Amino acid sequence: MEFAGVKLKITADARKEIEETLDLLTRSQYHFQILVDRSRLYMPYVEQVLKQEGIPEDFKYLPIQESQFISDAVSTSNAVGFWQFKKASAQELGLRVDNVVDERKHIITATIGATKYFKRSNFVFDNWVLSLQSYLQGLTGTQRSVDDKLYGAKSMTINGKTHWYVKKFLAHYLAFQDYVGSGKYRDDFSLHNYEGRGKTLRQVSSATNTNYEELKDYNKWLNQSKIPDDKSYMVFYPDPKRNHSPVVASSGDKPKSSGTSTSSSGSSKTTSSSNTSSGQSNERSMRFRPIAGNVGAFPRIKGNTNMAYEPGQIELNGIPAIRAKQNESLQTLSRRTGVKIKRLRKFNDIGERGNVRADKYYYLKNKKNKGKVHYHIVQPGETLWSISQDYGIKQKKLMHKNRMRDSEQLKVGRVLWLRFIRPKDIPVEYSNVLQPQTTQAASQQVSVEPEKTIEQRVERPRTVEVPLKDDNEVFIEPTPLRRLENTATDTVITHKVKYQETFFAVSKEYGVEIDEILEWNNLQVTNGLQIGQELKLMVPKTRFKTAEPKNEVITHEVQKGETMWAISRKYGVEVEDLKMWNNKADNTLSLGEKLIIRKPN
Repeated sequence: MEFAGVKLKITADARKEIEETLDLLTRSQYHFQILVDRSRLYMPYVEQVLKQEGIPEDFKYLPIQESQFISDAVSTSNAVGFWQFKKASAQELGLRVDNVVDERKHIITATIGATKYFKRSNFVFDNWVLSLQSYLQGLTGTQRSVDDKLYGAKSMTINGKTHWYVKKFLAHYLAFQDYVGSGKYRDDFSLHNYEGRGKTLRQVSSATNTNYEELKDYNKWLNQSKIPDDKSYMVFYPDPKRNHSPVVASSGDKPKSSGTSTSSSGSSKTTSSSNTSSGQSNERSMRFRPIAGNVGAFPRIKGNTNMAYEPGQIELNGIPAIRAKQNESLQTLSRRTGVKIKRLRKFNDIGERGNVRADKYYYLKNKKNKGKVHYHIVQPGETLWSISQDYGIKQKKLMHKNRMRDSEQLKVGRVLWLRFIRPKDIPVEYSNVLQPQTTQAASQQVSVEPEKTIEQRVERPRTVEVPLKDDNEVFIEPTPLRRLENTATDTVITHKVKYQETFFAVSKEYGVEIDEILEWNNLQVTNGLQIGQELKLMVPKTRFKTAEPKNEVITHEVQKGETMWAISRKYGVEVEDLKMWNNKADNTLSLGEKLIIRKPN
């Protein structure tokens, strides 16, 4: 295959690793579809930034690997946002990270920051694959681990020794290339942007006809209600209309308009996709096609539905069935259908104390061991029994496929597996489901739309929320930076920049923020650092405290005629200490006896 202009030959051992990751990514069709839908919202912005910053479009799949396009994702190492930056790294790349704004959670600014990193890295390697690897390892880490011959290489062999991060990315690329990007949008709604500089979220909510709470969910980069006015800030809002044109700010902070992104996938190619359609190639490589119809509408009734109360008239999910009449019982149903009560109980999972419910459908033959579709999302009021009846699946089989115990409570929104057993390594998944709410007074009603599930592919009505007064907004003052001055606990020092030293390295060495280094020295991140440049820094005085002196431990061998007093005088210690160190009860000594001496430095 080819990635960003580098031809890749993948050996059998590397192929096995990539396929294992690919299998994990695509094993749950429901989870895969969720990733596809979320990625399609943000991908137009990523594609546009990569294009205008001159970075190969193939990198657009990296945020799926890094954060699954979750804006406020946080890693175990405290990396945050779409592209998973640590605070100092983000600041060094020009991103604002403080108590007011965290641009790591803003898809445009975060992507611009990532492109700056790739440009710096590729300036060293002249090889986009190595630049990709350095995104995890760092520049120096990658330099130590790869052969210099790969610098500038236009072809590479991916084998078992290749860094796992590269192979993991290739699996993500193969999994999502035919489903995300290059003009593929969600079919329910898309993401738009609005220039919010200096405005409040309430004002943007009214201007874009968007629910306020929903607006906050899509703009977690903003930690308060008012958008700063120091530069352009794009606010994102969802809209049911399709095929939008993203507006993207360049690294110079000058927004510009662009048409709908319909570019091809650039230089990325695979042998399997060159001769077949994208759908066929992915179906072959992943053994399924994750489609919206995967969550079907059930039960499916065929036959003379007007005569559903009579036997021999309808089939429910392909199984002979009947509809129960008013005041129906198992006895009357058995007499009307000719099916014994014991078998009716078995066919319909009716316990010894259970009976027939009016207007419900009942099977006259065995239900199936698995469903015709893969998943069902539990709705309010549903039970395992009603779901097993709706899909024509035996209730015990339904529980077995979902690893459920008899005592386990069924929760609304749970994704139930209907065809296959949920693998142990895939956790129970939940989807947002609209819950019935109590009626509110008209003056208190606020429309809050849940996140759409896969099966809800209809445009929703949009409600304008009545703006509240500004005193209900949350306004935060930026945390003031420390002044550069000597205090009781801190002291000002001068640091000379060393070879290849960065703002990040200096901040890490002295435990100060990059913002503070810039403020104290009237610098900009874009200026960089020069060898020998002097930086004024404020660091804790404890950094320069000398360690407490430690006693030197020596061994003294008693000579002829020596006494405790003479030995104590010789080493400048007390007789009592000598006795304590050597566990002696008195002052007696033996010729050649060895004494421990803890001599002060």
